[in-house]
Amino acid sequence: MKEEKSRVTVEILKLARLVIVLAAAAGIAVFLYVRYRDASEPELTSSFVNGKLEAVSDLTVSKLTYTGLIRYSDGKIPFLTKNSFSMMYTANVRAGIDLSKARIEIAEDQIVITLPECTVQSVDVDPDSIEFYDEQWALFNWTEKTDVIDTVAAARDDVSQKADLESLLDAARIQTESVIRGLLEDAVGERELVVQ
Repeated sequence: MKEEKSRVTVEILKLARLVIVLAAAAGIAVFLYVRYRDASEPELTSSFVNGKLEAVSDLTVSKLTYTGLIRYSDGKIPFLTKNSFSMMYTANVRAGIDLSKARIEIAEDQIVITLPECTVQSVDVDPDSIEFYDEQWALFNWTEKTDVIDTVAAARDDVSQKADLESLLDAARIQTESVIRGLLEDAVGERELVVQ
């Protein structure tokens, strides 16, 4: 009888150990599920998305190298009062967007980001690229070409008038949308990301 009692006690102890091990395993499984479920679906707020966009707020996404030719003429009578020359130059034009001005709307099933217009951020004329050709100077209208026009300012104006800035801005818009999708796609979870 003692033997049978001790065998029942051993069986009860084994059963208790098994229950404890199973309870611990279930607790660990629940803990891991809750932890990784929350990590895979971050809570998206407007400030979270704004923070990501403001980190790259003044974003340059498109660049154009433009080579221009300006013809300049001053005066009317050849050789006496008429000065003229041609000037070639190279300019780098950068286009981009200020993402800090983007509007963000977060709904249950989608995130809508409304972008401001892309703009020309800078026109940088390389002063070392400026070359003068076809120089003709007048006897009674003698001036230096740097006195006649500010060459860099003239080149900037020329870029604004003649370069295909519309195509540059269209390319900047496409690149901006691509960058935003790459930046936020992993963070939106199951929601649809709409960039407009």
